[in-house]
Amino acid sequence: MTFRRAAPGAPATFCLVALGCPKARVEAETTLARLVRAGMRLVDDPAGADVAVVHTCGFVGEATRESLGVLDELAGLRSAGRLRRLVAVGCLPQRYGDAISRAVPGIDAWVGVNDLGRIVDAVRGRVRSLLRADPDPRELAAQPSLPSGRPHTRYLRVAEGCSRRCAFCAIPAIRGKARSRPLDAVVAEAEALADQGAVELVLVAQDLGRYGVDAPGERPGRPLLRLLERLARVDGVRWLRLLYLYPDAVSRRFLDGIAGIPKVAPYLDIPMQHSADRVLRLMRRGTSRRDLDALVDRVRTVLPDATLRSTFIVGHPGETESDFRDLVRFVRRSTIDRIGLFRYSDEEGTASFDMRDKVPPAVSYRRFRTLRAISRRLMRERQKALRGRVVEVLVDGPADETPLLATGRTAAQAPEIDGITYLLNGLPPAGSFVAARITRTSDSDLVADMGRL
Repeated sequence: MTFRRAAPGAPATFCLVALGCPKARVEAETTLARLVRAGMRLVDDPAGADVAVVHTCGFVGEATRESLGVLDELAGLRSAGRLRRLVAVGCLPQRYGDAISRAVPGIDAWVGVNDLGRIVDAVRGRVRSLLRADPDPRELAAQPSLPSGRPHTRYLRVAEGCSRRCAFCAIPAIRGKARSRPLDAVVAEAEALADQGAVELVLVAQDLGRYGVDAPGERPGRPLLRLLERLARVDGVRWLRLLYLYPDAVSRRFLDGIAGIPKVAPYLDIPMQHSADRVLRLMRRGTSRRDLDALVDRVRTVLPDATLRSTFIVGHPGETESDFRDLVRFVRRSTIDRIGLFRYSDEEGTASFDMRDKVPPAVSYRRFRTLRAISRRLMRERQKALRGRVVEVLVDGPADETPLLATGRTAAQAPEIDGITYLLNGLPPAGSFVAARITRTSDSDLVADMGRL
């Protein structure tokens, strides 16, 4: 990476805040690399920085409120003279444009998802608004990147956008149609991340299973398998983790393929969103309860020890009490290991926004609390079955509670999603792999003893 000296009078230090999904983390790490390459220095405290750069999320109402809250807090520092500039980046400005500056006065510039290559111009004050509607063709090439967190675990973006039309989702309107990155560009970026110390690569896309399907003649799963085979040959990488596989992409052939690639972590994140056929049709998911039952059976047949994670939405317009009871029965009877839950968020511009039969917020929240309690109990029971088992753990570093205790994650724990493993009897270095025996469990976290093998 080439570094340049900052121009006289230009901002010299910056603070970087990354909110939202792993894709936002990827974009934040690209921003970090571009600003460092431009001669700026990263600092942790926004009150001690010239510029604060916030990678926002505007996917659902809760994420939008979080992003606006962070921006408002930093705008307070800006008005107090403790920041010279405040720059909002990513999904929120792409979705709402310069309206965010009216919601949060004090934002100096806003950069959408299609203009990330010009972030330095925005930070330097050369431009105020970068909100291109069409994707930048250069986005698919290998991008510069520096770790914003643990260098041994990095996110690898393999595609942009989404061509599905789920009724509740604003992502296609924000990020456009699906665009797969060239295989060679993804591999080159993976090699660069491995050179920086990455031993775990988390592959992210809005619709990972359809990677490469935008090319003529390709079918879901095959291009992704070819990519995984290439990535498995990258020196230094031990785990390849897959996030966000749609149910219809997880065929028997695909499962057989990843079963034959040892570096692919036995972990499948497959958002199902609901189980009642009525609601699945309203959501435009293109799948059915029968499909989901068959999917779970396929996973358990081909990869019996794999961790299966899924997410569900309660309170979608038109969801009845009968539909909700169907979802409860499905969750109870399935063998899903990790369960994520969301309350429906009414997002302007989506098909669901214009639907009638909205579920009252009080009813939606009651259903959410009910299913959350059931899910936590089920996850605790499944975790108990792990007690006594010896597992491989990727060490993340000292625990937040005390530097005398190490933490890490098993292959069943995706970073920042599924909890952590506390390690007893040793302080191995971050980025190393150790064997430990699980002694205690909760609904998400584990305790494992390296001295009891």
